[in-house]
Amino acid sequence: MSVLTLRHEIGCDEATYWDKCVLDDEYNKRLYLGELKFLSYELVEQRDEGETVFRKVRAEPKAGNMPAALKKAIGDSFGYTEEGTYDRKSKRYTFRTIPAAFSDKVKIQGTMQCEAIGPKRILRISDVRVDVKVFMIGGMIEERIVDDIKRSFSKAAEFTETWVKEKGF
Repeated sequence: MSVLTLRHEIGCDEATYWDKCVLDDEYNKRLYLGELKFLSYELVEQRDEGETVFRKVRAEPKAGNMPAALKKAIGDSFGYTEEGTYDRKSKRYTFRTIPAAFSDKVKIQGTMQCEAIGPKRILRISDVRVDVKVFMIGGMIEERIVDDIKRSFSKAAEFTETWVKEKGF
């Protein structure tokens, strides 16, 4: 099992980050399809329930360079479904990611929250746990997932800076 804590400074306030970025479909389409170069991104469901916002998305990143054994085991789809809930009171987003392959053996879950560190500056703190229980290649899969998470979260922070400036938030 791998446990990650990722920290990224972003140039906006908390309300902007949650409402104009994380919970905004246009932002997410541009992030996933444009910046991260995913093969697909789809907002399946988003429900505003007052105190919470529930989101369900499907996405498929490019497989990229992958060891042959891993590619053979995973198959053609490297996609996943993410289910997440943003709690407005605690200002915390809790999520779980369900991969298309090995969904019963791969568990990815985490939280994101922000701390104000300036008038229009936040520190996004993401805690993610990745647990892969696949005989022989589990370590390889877990390492790949962890590397992808680190890269994606870093690129997302950079994209968010650009998005906020472009939109004038």
